Amino acid sequence: MWKPNEDFVSILLSMGISRNVAERALLNTGNSSAEMAAAWVFDHPDRTLPELPLTADEIANLSDLPPQENMSDENCGEDEEDDVLPEAYDGPYKMVFVVNTELGMGVGKIAAQVAHAALGLHRALIDKEMEENEECGPLTCWEDYDGERKIALKGESKEHLLDLLKQAKEAGLCHYLVSDAGHTQVAPGSNTVLSIFGKESEVNQITGKLKLL
Repeated sequence: MWKPNEDFVSILLSMGISRNVAERALLNTGNSSAEMAAAWVFDHPDRTLPELPLTADEIANLSDLPPQENMSDENCGEDEEDDVLPEAYDGPYKMVFVVNTELGMGVGKIAAQVAHAALGLHRALIDKEMEENEECGPLTCWEDYDGERKIALKGESKEHLLDLLKQAKEAGLCHYLVSDAGHTQVAPGSNTVLSIFGKESEVNQITGKLKLL
C-alpha cells in the first residue's frame, strides 16, 4: 500500500498546503521530494482537490510512478544521452526568493523585485563560475540538469530577511538582497527580496520551513 513520505508532508503542511493536497502532490510526483510536490501544486491547481482525500483508484493508478527529478517539459523529445549526468555533477541545486511580506507590495511590484533578485544573483553566479572555471559548476548544473528550479517564499520582515541572509553567508551560499530605490510603493532602501542559491539540501536547511508565496 502506497504511503506518503511524512517528512515531505510536514514540510508541505508548513507551507500552508493542506494534507489532502500534499498527499496527492506526492503521489503524482513519485514521493520524490517536497520541492517537486510543491511545484506540482502550482502547476496543476485544477487537480489538487483539497476537499477530497486520496482514493484507492488514484493510488492504484499512480503509486508506481518513479521519483521525479524535473517536472519541466522543456527537454521532452531530446535524446536520452542529453540526460546523462556528468561525473562532476553534485546537485540538485535550486534558487529561492524570500519576499518581505511586511511591506505589503502589490503583485506587479513583487514580480519586479523578484526579477531584480534573480538577475542580481545570476550575475554573481556567473562571475563566481568564471573565476572557478569548473567543468560542471553549480550554475551550469542548475541550468543544464536541474531544470533551473526556483521557488518564491514568504518572509516576515526586513529583520527576517537579514537573519536568513546571515545564515546563507555562514553556510557559504551565494545570495543577493534587493534594496529598492523607493520610486513606488515602498520607502527608499527597503529590503524587498532575498535570493539564495545552492544545493537543494543546504538551501532547505535555511528556507525549508517557510510558506510558499
